[in-house]
Amino acid sequence: MNTRERLLRFMNFESVDRPPMILPGGPWSATRRRWEQEGLPKGIELTEFFDVDRMPVRQLAIDTLLRPPFKERILEESGEFVIKIDSHGVKTRNFKDESSMSEHLEYPIKGPDDLSWLRTRLDCRDPDRIAPDWLEQAERMRKNGVLTFVNGGMYFAFLNEHMGTQNVMVSYFDHPEFIHEVNNLLCSLCELALKTALPKFVPDRIGYHEDMAYKNGSMISPDLFRAFMTPYYKRITALTKPHGIDYHLMDSDGDIRELIPLWLECGINAFTPLEVAAGMDVAELRKQYGHQIKMEGGFDKRILASDKKSIKAEFERLVPVIDEGGYLIGCDHSVPPDVPLENYAYLVNLMKTHYGVQQ
Repeated sequence: MNTRERLLRFMNFESVDRPPMILPGGPWSATRRRWEQEGLPKGIELTEFFDVDRMPVRQLAIDTLLRPPFKERILEESGEFVIKIDSHGVKTRNFKDESSMSEHLEYPIKGPDDLSWLRTRLDCRDPDRIAPDWLEQAERMRKNGVLTFVNGGMYFAFLNEHMGTQNVMVSYFDHPEFIHEVNNLLCSLCELALKTALPKFVPDRIGYHEDMAYKNGSMISPDLFRAFMTPYYKRITALTKPHGIDYHLMDSDGDIRELIPLWLECGINAFTPLEVAAGMDVAELRKQYGHQIKMEGGFDKRILASDKKSIKAEFERLVPVIDEGGYLIGCDHSVPPDVPLENYAYLVNLMKTHYGVQQ
C-alpha cells in the first residue's frame, strides 16, 4: 500500500495498516530560515529530514484559471518594503522578508466594465488550456503515487482576490448579473476539465478554494450563498457523482460552521484548514457530522510556539478523531516563524509514535 492508497482509504474511513504520516504543515520562508539556524540542513526536503511519508498532490494538466495568468513584477523597492504586482494582479506592499500578510493597494477587477477581458482570459475555447499529453501525465502521476485533483471552482474567492472584499460585497446587490457571469465562466472551465478527464481518468479529489469566512463567521448569508454559489457547486458535483468521486475538499479560512451544512447540500464534504483561532474544533465537528465530513488541519499552530507539555495536550485532544479516520492532523495554516524546530520535531515524533511508524 503506497501513501496515496493509504491516504484515500484512511480519508474514506476504511481500514489501513496505519494513518498516513504526513507532515502537519509546512513552514513560512522566515520559519525555514530560523530552522536552518537551529540545525535544519539548507535545501533538504522536510520529508527527508523527518523521514516521513511524501505525499505529492498535483492538478491534472488542464488549465481552469485566467489565461494568461498575471505575472509578478516589482514596482518599487526600499530598504524594508517591496511594492509589486502579485500573482493575482493585485498591487501589494509588504516587508521584504514577507513576515506578514501583504497590504493590498489596488485590484485588477473593478466591476462589470472588466467583463470583456475576463471573457477572453476565461475562455473555454482556448485550445492551449488542455495539455496534449495530459492523460499521459495523469497516468504517470498515479503510477508514481501522486494524489491527483481537478479544480472545482472558487465562486467567492476569485472575485474576492481579484476585486477586493468590499467591492464584491457591493456587487452582490448592485451588479448581480456580473457576479453570475464571472462564476459561470469559472464553472464552465472546471466543467471543461472534468468532461475532458472523466471519460479516461478519474481524479482522486476535487479541490475548491473560497476563504469566505473570518474569525466571527461567514462573510455572506445563506441566501447569498444559495443564490450565487450553490448552482455552480452543484454543476460540478453532478458531473463527478456518477464516477464515484467522494472527496470534495474545500479550503476556506475562518469560522466556517455556518457554511458547512450549505456545502454539504452541494456535495462538498471535506474541509481545511479548520482554524482553532476562529473557533473550529475538529472533535466537535466529528460529534456533529460523524462520517459525513472529512477534515484536514485543526491543530492550533499557536501552541507549537509554547512548550512540549502544551503540544502533547493539543495532540492528545485530537487523537480520538485521528483514530476514527477521515482526518489528517495539520497546523491551521503554515507554521509561523515563532515556532522552534525542536517543537515542530516533537509534534512529528508524537505522531510517529502514535501511528506506529519506525523511528
